[in-house]
Amino acid sequence: MRVSDRSLVLLFLAGLSSLEKVPAHTFFDRPIPGTLQNVSKNDTGVKEAVLTGTYSFNNKSNDAFLFKASTVDDAKRQIVRGIRYVLEVEISRTVCRKRGSTEDLNSCPFQTDSVLQQTFFCHFDVWSIPWMKTMSTTSFECRSNDTL
Repeated sequence: MRVSDRSLVLLFLAGLSSLEKVPAHTFFDRPIPGTLQNVSKNDTGVKEAVLTGTYSFNNKSNDAFLFKASTVDDAKRQIVRGIRYVLEVEISRTVCRKRGSTEDLNSCPFQTDSVLQQTFFCHFDVWSIPWMKTMSTTSFECRSNDTL
């Protein structure tokens, strides 16, 4: 092997070893499909997913009042055949009653009566297929702040 060939090989190997220290996301402008990525809590998709998860909770609960999100603690997104949202959300009881109500949750104020106030800490897993205009809750688990 000539000196110039050896130099090229050494430069190539030095370049490869320096790449080990560079995070993979440096080379990609978009999220890597299949990995969970942090996403802004103000993202419109996150807001829709929180609402979808909250509606699922309200449909399953036996409470007389509707609950709505009071805080989004964490939001992650995974891109795989659609968008999967993994959310940690606090939901609190509102003054709006469930029975036959078709009120917009956003217009329902939170419960002010200290006896009726209640908050749940929920983990929502929500699946969105934007090109089909569908969003559904695949699973959720909520626990009362009384059980913490």
